[in-house]
Amino acid sequence: MLEKLVDKFGSIYQEGTVVFREGDGGDEMYIIHEGEVKISLKAKNAEQVLAILKPGDFFGEMAVFTDKSRSATAVVVEKALLLKIKRSSMEYIIQNNPTFANSLIKKLCDRLYTTNAQIEELLVLSKETRVLKAVVSFWKEHGSKDATGNQLIIKLDPFLKTLHSTYGIDMNEAKKILNQLQEQNTVKMRRDKNDSIFVTFSSKIFHYFDVI
Repeated sequence: MLEKLVDKFGSIYQEGTVVFREGDGGDEMYIIHEGEVKISLKAKNAEQVLAILKPGDFFGEMAVFTDKSRSATAVVVEKALLLKIKRSSMEYIIQNNPTFANSLIKKLCDRLYTTNAQIEELLVLSKETRVLKAVVSFWKEHGSKDATGNQLIIKLDPFLKTLHSTYGIDMNEAKKILNQLQEQNTVKMRRDKNDSIFVTFSSKIFHYFDVI
């Protein structure tokens, strides 16, 4: 049971604690039971946030399977209960909770693919382009169209929350980038009669990313 793993491997980490830094050695991974952890790396001489991880997420997994140094920095942003799983403890987990172990392995594979894609984006794409890609991705899940079908619409507040939680982009910074995109006539921000703010943009944006 997960409770048994929490009792055996869990520890409290206070807000602001650096769990490990990019370039550090280590042979353990961490599973978040409570709290939040920011994952970032240095790219183009600046900190680039990869993700804000929440309960159920994990990080540092490559150290369990390789001897390579940490590829990113992990900092607790909200007091957290983390399960610290050392390389030598994996056998215990596999024997005592094979279902959890199988799920973990699947997530490891998915995470590796996603992280590699994120790192490639950080090194190549500007923040404006990353926000635009996030706009497109968010619209596919939560967006709508206007009556003409030519303008695509997303709600601003939930989009900003997704940018922060998934992409690690601060909400104020995201608003600044959206304002810049609006000045370039790439997107528009509109307010309805209920004072809710929406981001609208042309379906032509899909051609920019070569997705259709």
